[in-house]
Amino acid sequence: MTNPIAVDLTQAAKTYAIANTPYFLVRKLQADQSVRAITDTYSGPEILDALRLAVAKEPSSASEAVRPYALLTALWFKPDMTHLREASQISAPAWSWFSHIASVLIETFSPVQRQLIEVPAQLSSPYVSIGSTIPVKRIIIAP
Repeated sequence: MTNPIAVDLTQAAKTYAIANTPYFLVRKLQADQSVRAITDTYSGPEILDALRLAVAKEPSSASEAVRPYALLTALWFKPDMTHLREASQISAPAWSWFSHIASVLIETFSPVQRQLIEVPAQLSSPYVSIGSTIPVKRIIIAP
């Protein structure tokens, strides 16, 4: 059975291969675009289910070896830590840093929210009536 979260973890696997401490790995995974793609694409329950699948068998590649850590880190970016706490209770004997990284992520958790703000693209006059229609640019503020 393959993991339902189909994100290329090649760069994360390279990072894992050279990681000498769990803190280094966490820091690099937090900056990894593939981890952010998981966070942005999948819900907390979907990531948690994929995490359970990922630790159900021994890893046979570098991507499979880093996947649980990447999924944990993806949960860290979610605005609610419920799923991260639940993930920290998963038994992952083949991943020696799993519980330590889960603890670090819980300790450093900070809720993050994304908000869409629409700003006028260009005002032709400083005086605009409420009924006016103005083209707007979409700006997304994200961490």
